[in-house]
Amino acid sequence: MTAALPPAVFHDIVVMPGGAIRRDGHRSIDAGPLWPDFDQQTWVRQCYAGRPVDQAPAPPDGPVAVLDRPAVWGAPLRPHFGHLVSELLTRLPWSLQGRPDDAYLFATAPGQRPGPAFQTLAAWFGLASSQILHVTRPVRVATLRVWPQAEQLDHGAPEPAYLDLLDTIAARNGLVPAKAPLLYVTRDGLLARGKGGHAGEHHLVACLSRLGVPVLDPATAPLPDQLAHYAGAGRIVFAEGSALHGRQLLGWRAQQIVVLNRRRGARTAAAALQARCRSLTYVETARDVILAPPHAGRQRPECALSHYDLAALFAAFAALGVDLAPVWDMAAHDAAVAADMAAWSTATARAEVA
Repeated sequence: MTAALPPAVFHDIVVMPGGAIRRDGHRSIDAGPLWPDFDQQTWVRQCYAGRPVDQAPAPPDGPVAVLDRPAVWGAPLRPHFGHLVSELLTRLPWSLQGRPDDAYLFATAPGQRPGPAFQTLAAWFGLASSQILHVTRPVRVATLRVWPQAEQLDHGAPEPAYLDLLDTIAARNGLVPAKAPLLYVTRDGLLARGKGGHAGEHHLVACLSRLGVPVLDPATAPLPDQLAHYAGAGRIVFAEGSALHGRQLLGWRAQQIVVLNRRRGARTAAAALQARCRSLTYVETARDVILAPPHAGRQRPECALSHYDLAALFAAFAALGVDLAPVWDMAAHDAAVAADMAAWSTATARAEVA
């Protein structure tokens, strides 16, 4: 098993703090290594859809710490599970295979906490907390290695060898698949936190539970449990969202994946998932979409509330051998919709004025 590209090695290089991806209408990162000939560099920089999206950090204007032990470049950090899995931490698996004992550098804004998702994922990949160095002030590194991003958002399928490596990591973590013919992965409860979702999903979850379909809530299930369920399911139905990226922590399975879209036309993680399963289908299950109020002048389509297209929803499950009609209660559904709309309106209004 070999990486697609060997690492690049840099000497006497400064790494700058930061980490936040600015949300001003485009992706931009101005933290991390001050690569020599910055504008001429390609894959060592942070890439999205096959092109670099970072900017050269401003050089330090004060004291610079010195790190004289071998180090590996990790990523600029953002406390969001989906982005960590799909683009920010995809250098780690190959890096840890090549340099398992080095220090790993992550650009972090001063005062910023990396968040529990980062800690969980680092541990899953096999990176010890003692190896993690959060760059919160400029540091000069004697020797810095960097491996390619094995995956990027919106940029084709990963190499088969990378998928094999992910399964090797899963085996090392003692993953035991939780066998099930069908699994539903929910976003129920996230509307009340001001996040996007289908109003009334709580009733869908109740109906599926009555029909004996296992329901997984990634917001509460530990990562190893999530991956055990993903590994063992013959068919997975995802409520469209960041949980899709959790499936990227595993390799190929003879599996069918169905995504219930809450945003029309979304193809979240399509290339990544197609490389990992036998069949991938996106179903347009949003009848209408209500956008959240702007926050700090920015539109937030990811926080929109959607109403189910019930005909499309029922048809999607019927195609999987699940008949929702006998257990569906329109009054209970309507009550769940009303509760979700009220909770979402309160949460998004609070975010608007925060």
